[in-house]
Formats: sequence, C-alpha cells, structure tokens
Amino acid sequence: MADETAVVDETAAANQAVEVDEVILVSASRHITPLNEVVGSATQLSSEALAAVNAQHIQQALVQVPGVTFSRGDGVEYLPGLRSPVQTGAGACGSILSTIDGIPLRAAGFCNINELFEAPTELGASLEVLSGPWSTIYGSNALTGVINVLTPEFGLVGNQAALSISDNNYYQFKGLLDTQSGDNEFIAALSHSHDGGYRDSSGYNQQKLLVKHRYAAGAARVTTSFNASRLDQQTAAYLVGKDSYKDKALSKTNPSPEAYRKAHSLRLASQIDQDKGDWAWQITPYARHVDMEFLQHFLPGTPIEQNRHSSLGVQSGLQWQWLDAGLDLEWTRGELLQYQENPTQGSDFLQATIPVGKHYDYEVDSLMASPFVQANIQVSDALRLTLAGRYDWQQYDYNNRMNSGRVDEQGYTCGFGGCRYSRPESSKDRFGQFSPKLGLNYRLTQGQHLFTNASRGHRAPQATELYRLQRAQSKADLKSETIDSLELGWRGYLERINWQLAGYWMQRDNLILRDSDFFNVSGGNTKHRGVEGQFRAQLSQDWQWQINASYARHTYGDIPQLGAVKGNKVDSAPAVNASSQLNWNAFEGLRATLEWIYVDEYYTDAQNLHKYDGHQLLNLRGQWQISRGVSLNAKLDNLLDTRYAERADYSSFAGDRYFPGRGRTLLVQLVYQFDS
Repeated sequence: MADETAVVDETAAANQAVEVDEVILVSASRHITPLNEVVGSATQLSSEALAAVNAQHIQQALVQVPGVTFSRGDGVEYLPGLRSPVQTGAGACGSILSTIDGIPLRAAGFCNINELFEAPTELGASLEVLSGPWSTIYGSNALTGVINVLTPEFGLVGNQAALSISDNNYYQFKGLLDTQSGDNEFIAALSHSHDGGYRDSSGYNQQKLLVKHRYAAGAARVTTSFNASRLDQQTAAYLVGKDSYKDKALSKTNPSPEAYRKAHSLRLASQIDQDKGDWAWQITPYARHVDMEFLQHFLPGTPIEQNRHSSLGVQSGLQWQWLDAGLDLEWTRGELLQYQENPTQGSDFLQATIPVGKHYDYEVDSLMASPFVQANIQVSDALRLTLAGRYDWQQYDYNNRMNSGRVDEQGYTCGFGGCRYSRPESSKDRFGQFSPKLGLNYRLTQGQHLFTNASRGHRAPQATELYRLQRAQSKADLKSETIDSLELGWRGYLERINWQLAGYWMQRDNLILRDSDFFNVSGGNTKHRGVEGQFRAQLSQDWQWQINASYARHTYGDIPQLGAVKGNKVDSAPAVNASSQLNWNAFEGLRATLEWIYVDEYYTDAQNLHKYDGHQLLNLRGQWQISRGVSLNAKLDNLLDTRYAERADYSSFAGDRYFPGRGRTLLVQLVYQFDS
C-alpha cells in the first residue's frame, strides 16, 4: 500500500525498511536539506498525499500534521493554529508564515488570516510544515511555524485532466501539463472550482493558474514560476445559540446572506542558482500583487473593506562548506479603505458612533532588510552543531488620506464622546529584531537521530494593528511579539516503521491585543508546553497504519488587559488533536483508506466559563486504477454523519456561536493521464 505522505517511499515501503534520509526539505535552509539533518520538527506531505486526500479545503490535508489546529471556516476561509491555540484577531495571521517555494504569500505586515486559499495546493503541489519558531531563516511572522507550499517538481506530476463532483453542487476541473524539450522544462496547470455551499448563500467560484519553467545550463539553473488566483465567494456567518450546530436544519442557515469576499492575486518569482561543489549560491527576485474586498458582516454597520498591496523583493543565499548566509530585501506599498454604505442598525450608541461614509483610508510604504547567517559545524562523526541568527529591520511610512482623529468623513464629531473609528496622524514607525538559534543533531544509529534546539521567533506589528485604531487611541505604541522556544526530538526508522517525536516549551511575550478601552496594546504573555508525534508502520504487504497526535497545554500568563485570567487555559486550544489513517491495498489497482479525526474539548472564552465538547469523525477514501491512463477516486467525508462544529467561539455580545461542520459528503473524481 502506498503511503499518503512523503516519508514512506511508495514502492518500497511494503517490503523493506523506510529510509527517512531520502526525504528532503528545501525550506529548512536556502538549500536542499535531508530530513535527518533538520534541527527541528518538520513534516512533508507529498503531491501524491495531497492527491489522495483530494482536499476541498486545505484543513482536510493538514490533519495529517501533528500540532496543527486549523479551524475550517465558511467556503475557503479558516483560522490557523500551529503549536498554538487557533489564532484570531487583527494580527493573528502574523503568527504562522505561509509561503510558496519559500517566498511569503503576503508581505510582512500585510498578511491575511485566510491567505493560503491563494496557494496552488490542488495543482500538483506538496506541503512542508516546520513547527516552532523559524525566524532565523524566514524572519518576521515565522513565530510558531511555517507552512510552505512547494510548486510541483518537473517530470513528476505528469500530464492529466481531472473532474470532481460532490454534494451541494460542487465541481472542480483541473488540468496539468508537464513537458521537457532539451534544456527547457515546463509545467502549466489550471483549476476551476465551484461550490454551491453547504449553507444558504455560501457558495464560491475559484480559479487558479500555475506556470513554471526551468532552464539548465551546466551547473547553473533558472527556475521561473508564475501563479495567479481569483475568488468570488458568498460568505456564511457564525451560527448563534448554544449547541445550535447540532440542529441539522438550522446548521444550513446563514444569518448574513449578504456577506461576500472577492480576491485576486498575482505572483512571479525567478530563482537563479548554481552549485559548484564546495560552494553554492542562489538569488530569487520576485513580485506580488494581492487585492481583496469583503463585507465585514461581523461588525456593526457591516462596513466594506478593500485592501491591496504590491511588493518587489529579492531573496539571496550563499553556501560555503559549513556556512550559509544571505540577505532578504523587500519593498511594499499597501492600501486599505473601509467605508459604510448604509446607516448603522441597533442601539442609539451604535447609530451615533458609527457613521455612514469612510472610516479608514490610508497608504503604507514598507521597507524590509534582513541579513542572516547559519553555521552547520560537524563536531564529530555523530554530532552536528547549528548556530544561526537573523536581524529583521522593517520601516512603515504611513500616510493617512483622510482627516485624523475620532471624527466622521466630513470632520464632524460623533455623539457619545466621539466616533468609534480613530485615524492616527501620518507617521513613520521602525522595528528591529534579532532572532538567534542554537541546535544540536546527534546520530544514535544509522536510522535514528536526536535533535534539540533553543530559538527565538518574532513578528512585527501588522499595519492594521498600528493604524486601524478605535475610540480615544490616537497612536499605537506597539512592540514586536516574540516567542522563546526549547525543543527536544527523536526521529528515525527501523524495519517497517518510522517515527518523529518532539517535546517543546515556549513562552510568547509582548502579546498584541485590544484592551477594555479598545486600545491596541502590547503586553502580557502566554506559555505553551506540548508533545507531538507521528508514527507509521507497514503492518503487512497490504496494510499500513499511521497516527499523528499532539498533546499541548496553552495557558495565560499575566495579562492585565484580559482581567484575572492568569493560569487559565487559552481559549480555542484543544489539549489533544489526533488523526489516524489505516491504508489497505485490496488488490493491484485498488486502494482504500479509513481515516479517524479527533478534536478534544476546549474553552471558548478567556475566563474558561464556556466550552465546546470536541468531536470525532470518520472518513473513507478509495482509489481505483481502471486502466493505464484512467483512475476513479472517491471519498465519503463524515461517514457517520456526525453533528459537530468546525469552530466554536463565545462572544460577550452574541453568546455561543459556531461554524457548523458539514454532514456526510460524497466526492467522486475521474482522472485521465496522458502522454505529451
């Protein structure tokens, strides 16, 4: 049975020991790195693994990564968590760095909580997940981890066309072309997805395009990739009411049928690299443009937000024997406009303080410069020492294109002391942060390694945290968030089994949050302790078993802005997350997978007064190779039609609220593979 992850070789796993050293991770440094040399926890999901899952949402694939706590939202949306609680709030997207081939999807300071929906995950890509702080390589936003989407490798994806259909009027068409001519290699891929929506007025249309070209001349190579995405989505809001997700009919309703999200993105990168034995170098200039508009149905007055930014940047790296060094540079221009078309409904206070018209209209130019260095010293035959450091310097040049203060668009003062939204005066803000790392990797045997590291991660404040103020706040005096981490791990393989185990301790300081006066402030800390592991066993020639699990305790430190919460568990943080896959190779050409998913109970508020009970799900997948060029894939998600919540939350205004999970869902896919 072929494994659903990259760690187990597809053809050899049934009959021999699995050699983890064959797996490579390009994101652990600027150069290809064998997994056993990585000083930290890393998981890779191959393109075959993603194809087998045939995910309609990236969360369906990430359940195979221990420590990931993604909460699926409506449509393509989600809230992320990696060695952390599920992240929420204006700057939550700054906690986990999302990249394509190592280049961030969004500029530092301009992230979006749902940004992975723009990545070409369904177009022959693979995924790497680096857990814990990785700011020494990636800089700002690599606070609790990195999710790197790798565009497909030349000569591996083949030529294919696929059509998928599912419940709720869902269908997807995608085509991939992989060709080679002399020294030129070329990949082109395109997808179109349509979802009618599980809930009322909640469908979407999405298109993605990927074009990739590589030219090799001797030891030098030039690899250029272009990807584009477009989304037109109707968005469903939280379902309000205690345990309302358990009502099947109610779970399909949408209290905000007018909500929508529209977005498009363009990204171009060209990596030039050369390997000359003792030394190698690479330089990657890139450009990006992203544009998004959505209705903020979760705010009084339901204002519209339009945001966009364009970037030019370059990544560079030089490897000489045991030394890696590089410099990253980036310039970005970002814009944000928030305006309200209709009068605010509700209390006299809301109507008086939230006016029609523009609330924010600003432009921010950002400059970023980040040198880094990493030394990998072979202390002995068995022991390898890693010392790394990176300094991130970032400057925001903010230009307020409206009047400043708590007045409306015409300059009039709102009632009840002033308008809700406050605009600071134009200004410049600078942030600098050094991120060190010390790591050890010890080879116990040929197939087993111990690793440990102490590292610091950070994220600079996001532009929205600095310049999107409320009430009486006229300036946000914010510091960069930091996280200090200590990790110990053991990975290896024996005959027919392999594993990766890790334990960690982390403390996150200078939390950026909104206090009771609605001010954006820095202060307080949280503590994070946990163990996580992944284990795979080839039970027989036809049976293979995998389990991915994590246990974590996330607790509040002293955070005066939240009240008496010290020692409480952080909300949206299930202690146990687990999944397991049992794979059966029924006979040649027919495979099946039974998947179990477990999400533990968790608190939905900082005071630990409200709770979600957790859930368990079963999924069934099968692949049938009908002929050499034709295959039929099918999956039945939520096999037992369990009533559950993808996301549970508690609001002091609305009470218990949920994103209800989908019921039993069947998806069928027909794939045609052909020669070029």
